[in-house]
Amino acid sequence: MARSRSKIRPSTKRLTVRPAGLKDLDVLVHQRRAMWIDLGVGDRSRHEKADKIYRRWAETRLRNHQLTAWLVQNHDGRIAGGGCMWLQPIQPNPKRTDMLQPYLLSMYTEPEFRRRGVASMVVSKAVEWCGKKGYGRLMLHASEMGRSVYKKFGFRRTWEMRLDLEQSSARSKHSRRAIVRRPIVSA
Repeated sequence: MARSRSKIRPSTKRLTVRPAGLKDLDVLVHQRRAMWIDLGVGDRSRHEKADKIYRRWAETRLRNHQLTAWLVQNHDGRIAGGGCMWLQPIQPNPKRTDMLQPYLLSMYTEPEFRRRGVASMVVSKAVEWCGKKGYGRLMLHASEMGRSVYKKFGFRRTWEMRLDLEQSSARSKHSRRAIVRRPIVSA
């Protein structure tokens, strides 16, 4: 029975993590798109536009060392997954005077390699990198699929709020139209 499983799912015994560079931009863009598709964003035209923007964004940050990326590779050369860490500009505050904050993003594991520790390998590299560079915090937004991985490393949930202005402004415009349409009563 174990033999049939190994034919279905690739062995991850010989997985290695390596830094990703400019030559890996196609892979990084593929992983970012696949991540969004897995999160339920299926509009192809939106992906094509976002791919071009992300490629430029990632290339610029790889060149100026604001983005560090890792790929997990199988013994046969296939990419099993990967992730990126962006040195995100932040404002200093009384608790933290750093003006850059490591932020883990674009984590993705190819379906045939899932539940094999691929994401954990990338997170481990990111945590190690932060420790060597003296950063005291690593941030991320976790999908439901990834939460258990991050919890194993000690990540905790934080309180964050968001206002989607596109939806909010559409509601506001609708409300304002209703107000404007009221008849003016004169005496």
